[in-house]
Amino acid sequence: MEKVLITGASRGLGYELLKIYSTRNNMTFPLVRSEETAKSLSSEFTNCYPIVADLTNDNAIIHIASVLSKYTENIDILINNAGISGNEYLIETVRTEEVNNLFNIHCLGPIRAVKACLSFLRPSENPRIINVSSRLGSLQKMSSGEFLNRNFSYSYRMAKAAQNMFTVCLSQELEESITVCAIHPGQLLTRGRSTDANTDPATAAFNIYEWAKEVDINATGQYVQPLVGELPW
Repeated sequence: MEKVLITGASRGLGYELLKIYSTRNNMTFPLVRSEETAKSLSSEFTNCYPIVADLTNDNAIIHIASVLSKYTENIDILINNAGISGNEYLIETVRTEEVNNLFNIHCLGPIRAVKACLSFLRPSENPRIINVSSRLGSLQKMSSGEFLNRNFSYSYRMAKAAQNMFTVCLSQELEESITVCAIHPGQLLTRGRSTDANTDPATAAFNIYEWAKEVDINATGQYVQPLVGELPW
C-alpha cells in the first residue's frame, strides 16, 4: 500500500487518478476546494481522506500539513494535478489577470503543495513528486512551430513552461533523496480539450499509475508521457 496525495481530485484526470489508486487499496489524500466534494469522495472511496484547501493561497501549506499529520507520518507520492485552462491567444486580447491566475495555480500551487508535503515525503522508501504538465510547456516543441496557429492560450503555455522550470530546479535540489518528474498525460478528452484530443482521463490515469510504480530516483528530472516516452524541455 502506498500513500498518495492528489491535487485537483474532484474531476477529470485528478478524479480518475484518485479512483485508480483508491480501488487498488492505497491510502489517498485528495485535495479539493469544497466540503461538499470532500464528503462525496470520502463516502465513495475507502481509506480516502480528503483535504479541503485552496492552492492559490499560502495558507494551504500549513493546512495541508496539519491534516496529513492527523492520519500519517509519511506519504509516498505527491501528484500535482490541479490546473485550469486559459483563453486568450492574441496579444491584443491577452489579460495579465488571466496569466497571473494560471501562474498561481500551475506554478505557485505545486510549490505550495511541495512545501506542505516535503517533511512527509522524506521518510518514504521511494518518495515521488509528479508534476502534471503538458506538451505545451515544452520550449523546444513550441519554438519548432509544432503548435503554430493552434490558438493555444498565452497563459496556459507560459504557466506550464514555468512549472517545468520548477520541476527542473526541484529535481536538481532533491536529486539524491526525492524523485521529481514532469509528465504530459496525453491529449485529454476533457472540457478544455485540444482539437487533437484522443485520450480519455481514465486511460491517462492508468498509464500514470503503471508508470509511477516503476519510477525511482534514477528517473528524477525526466519530462515524459507515461508509457510513451520522454519529451524535450
